Amino acid sequence: IPMTVTFFMQSSANRANAITKALIYGISIIVIYTFISLILSITLGPGFINWLSTHWLPNILFFILFTIFAASFFGMFEIVMPSWIVNSSDKQADKGGYAGAFFMALTLVLVSFSCTAPLVGGLLVEAATGEALKPIVGMFGFSLAFAFPFTLLAFFPSWLSKLPKSGGWLNSVKVVLGFFILALGMKFLIIPDQTYHWGILDREIYLAVWIVIFTLMGFYLLGKIKFSHDSDLPYISVPRLALSIVTFAFVLYLIPGMFGAPLKAISGLLPSPSSHDF
Repeated sequence: IPMTVTFFMQSSANRANAITKALIYGISIIVIYTFISLILSITLGPGFINWLSTHWLPNILFFILFTIFAASFFGMFEIVMPSWIVNSSDKQADKGGYAGAFFMALTLVLVSFSCTAPLVGGLLVEAATGEALKPIVGMFGFSLAFAFPFTLLAFFPSWLSKLPKSGGWLNSVKVVLGFFILALGMKFLIIPDQTYHWGILDREIYLAVWIVIFTLMGFYLLGKIKFSHDSDLPYISVPRLALSIVTFAFVLYLIPGMFGAPLKAISGLLPSPSSHDF
């Protein structure tokens, strides 16, 4: 954010020029993210897509990838771009002008890779498995929300002082997203298990893992579980309490599925009822 504000304050003498650069900056962020998804969705052929969607190897790799993303959100490590890529883009941004605004956007995308990789990676996996519209719309929506605050700061650099301070709440958001990514990543184990009739991931085993994941998420929201980057939690805020209530309610909703309940609301994310033998 300071780098963004500094770049656009250099053009503050010419307000119209600064606004134009800010618009190019925001649009460039959206174009970069959406273009990546569009290329993946268009270029992969149907044979390759069919292999990705049915073969056990890519689905296992996607599951491992989602698990790595979740571990990153839990604070185990940071996923970062190689420094030479970031530095090359940053040098182009230093040249200024409208091209500089584009490379500022590219630098932002690269620098923020450690934060956006788990979410963007999930959308790109969708693109690689044959989905076309979903990852494009998803990437457009993500990049639009991502570009919006930075573009506003480029319009109004003085708003920087009014931003909320980073802290423990922001890390809590990442950890909660990590639980979701870990749970959703399991769906990639369904396809190889059913295709090759391994019988390892029966419906009740899948649900048992989800019950454990979301129970741990509920305890985390209540402050009973703490990760390495978490701040001390002296009290539970009302939003955290509300989220924990929703999480535990979802866990209670899952439990009847262990005994054969159809769970129609999430049936698309679960193994087939025919695999149930509990």
